[in-house]
Amino acid sequence: MTIITIPKKIVQRGDLIVVEKRSFEKLTKENAELKSAIKAVLEGELALRQGKTRSFRDFLKSEFPRYAKNH
Repeated sequence: MTIITIPKKIVQRGDLIVVEKRSFEKLTKENAELKSAIKAVLEGELALRQGKTRSFRDFLKSEFPRYAKNH
């Protein structure tokens, strides 16, 4: 990846960075995936606080009983 920085004196409003289109597209895609993941985590935390989820132990008991400890 080649990155070129153009000084403020030339741009007048701050540094301007030129990046390969492929690198920019990859970064944009990763950013969108990260935003989606963070949104899912936050929604899960909210559901947990509101009591809309079940514990991991309950999940194991119902979906994978052989892995759940029998208490």
